[in-house]
Amino acid sequence: MPQAGPREPRSSTHRTQSVGELLAGVALGLLSAAVAARFLPGTPVWVWALAVTIAACLMLIVSSVGGRRAEPPDFRAYLPRLTRRVTALAQDPGTPLEEPELPEFTELLEALEMLRRKLASAGRPRPEEARLTRSGVYEAAIPLVDPGTADLTSSGDFGTLDMVNRLDPADLRWLESSKAEQQFLGWPITELRQKRFLDIVHPDDRNLAWEQLQAALIKGEAHGLVYRIKTAGGESKAIEMNVGVRYASDMTVTHLRCHVTDVTAKVRAGRELRRRTRELTLVNQQLRQTNRELQELKDRYSDLYQNAPVMYFSLDEGGYLLECNNTMLRTLGYRRNELIGRPYSILLPESRKPFFATYFAEFLKTGYVEVESRWNKANGELIDVWLTATAVVGPDGKLRHSRSVAQDVTARRALEAELKEKNERLARANVELSSKNKELDEFTYVVSHDLQEPLRTLIAFSDFLVKDCGDQIDAQGKEHVQHLVDASRRMRALISDLLTLSRAGRVTAEFGPVNLGEVIDLVKADLAELIRSKAAEIRVAEPLPKLWGDRDRIVQLFGNLVANGLKYNQQVEPLVEIGAMPGDSASWATLFVHDNGIGIDREFHSKIFQIFRRLHPREQYEGTGAGLAICQKIVQAHNGQIWVESEAGLGATFYVKLPRQPVETPRLRTEALNAP
Repeated sequence: MPQAGPREPRSSTHRTQSVGELLAGVALGLLSAAVAARFLPGTPVWVWALAVTIAACLMLIVSSVGGRRAEPPDFRAYLPRLTRRVTALAQDPGTPLEEPELPEFTELLEALEMLRRKLASAGRPRPEEARLTRSGVYEAAIPLVDPGTADLTSSGDFGTLDMVNRLDPADLRWLESSKAEQQFLGWPITELRQKRFLDIVHPDDRNLAWEQLQAALIKGEAHGLVYRIKTAGGESKAIEMNVGVRYASDMTVTHLRCHVTDVTAKVRAGRELRRRTRELTLVNQQLRQTNRELQELKDRYSDLYQNAPVMYFSLDEGGYLLECNNTMLRTLGYRRNELIGRPYSILLPESRKPFFATYFAEFLKTGYVEVESRWNKANGELIDVWLTATAVVGPDGKLRHSRSVAQDVTARRALEAELKEKNERLARANVELSSKNKELDEFTYVVSHDLQEPLRTLIAFSDFLVKDCGDQIDAQGKEHVQHLVDASRRMRALISDLLTLSRAGRVTAEFGPVNLGEVIDLVKADLAELIRSKAAEIRVAEPLPKLWGDRDRIVQLFGNLVANGLKYNQQVEPLVEIGAMPGDSASWATLFVHDNGIGIDREFHSKIFQIFRRLHPREQYEGTGAGLAICQKIVQAHNGQIWVESEAGLGATFYVKLPRQPVETPRLRTEALNAP
């Protein structure tokens, strides 16, 4: 490429033109700054400087271009016309810029036009910003809505994408609302302007909202205000508001500017977090309570283990002591380090050590052993122990340790030995007593039977003496003979009652069911003559229970009780009532025999069951006094009870408790009951 030749130096005329062009650029820049100041009063100084700089640069470019032209244009003739156009533009911003006569100025004018538009759009404050920022404090309030010309269905130039609104400071009524907020709340701007902000606030939050917004009017701002609201669709939402107060030039409040954020999810998340926190706190409290209870349980278990009334210990698979409780240490007199880790055999006397291997092998095989042994105490004393051991097996099936219990049975064994000895002595005594009772029964029977014959002879010959030799005996002799006959008869009655008493303690037949109604019928038949002679009444209170026992002995029992009720009775119409007490168990029945006779004084209640014990003279009431003793023998033979409730002159009631079903066989007790 051929190289360009050296540039010829510019002439003085050219230099003069360049300087003129530079000065014209500066002048044009100043005019541009003046235009900006006209359009934008209060434009910062840096805007002026920028305009001057751009104008100077453009003029230098024009100058450079003009330097290469063959004939430079006449700028001096064009500059006054250009100045007049810019001045007209400053006076009337709507005046259009005409096409330049010199093409060099086309780019300059386009740049000026673009600069004018940029400065106008960037520097002119929009109405809402002039009023929503602190920079508009001293400006006159621009009307938000012109009632004559405004469209009430739109928010005018309130076109932010955030949820923003303006509220009337007097009653918090909507003045403006962004589209985003209208969509969020569900009401158009026309309906919102008819509502107060408090109308959509939850009733529980209204007082708080009013107080906080009034405080914001005083303070000038408020942040982080959270309220619950209800949208047009009935949804419950939570919002957070950041509030700023806007003022007019006279310092009066024009409105509240509120930036709204939907924090429903955040509030719900917080509520859920608080709920979970409460639940977690509750769970932690329960866990702490459980830990305390577990610790208390552990302490109780430890105390129960260490101070149990039995000895606990554990053995490993080799038969060595792993653990033992304090009871074992106290019982044996060892310290813990003297037992733990030592073989179990140290507790055994030499005579029992050979048997341990056999028992332990059986334990390892079966997992359980129960045996009686003897242990050495620390002082050398031997004690008897009863051992029970259970194997604790691990997951691998091998023995981990034994769970062993030992109980000191030394005292028990001593008591058992003593009891065994006493039982043996008692058994021997029972055998001897049974033998003596048998001999006594035989003796009583023999004596009673053998005495019957001499008595009968004595009575018979006494009668013969009175009949055959009565004319030879004087009155006193006859009286003596009569006393002899009466005494013999009383002697015969006593012997008969003695025989009856000796047999009353034994059963005459096998025990079986007894119909008490049939028993009373037999008693009434046996005492028919006495009942007739006394004009008495035997009354039975139904129903009567079924009994279990010796039927003949029970007939004898109730026969004696009814006979006593009739004999010891001075009423014109004697009455004997027989019945059963209510509420008895299924095993026992309590029967009563009540009479309206002479009664028994309380001091004799325990004496009337003694043999031959009489409370009245023989001349007043017949009998030997053995009847109630025989009744007691019969009741005892049935393992029952008999007692009396009575007062003198008020009759007597005898109570008898007898079995309804089989109980202990009374034959085992008859030998002991025979003796009076």
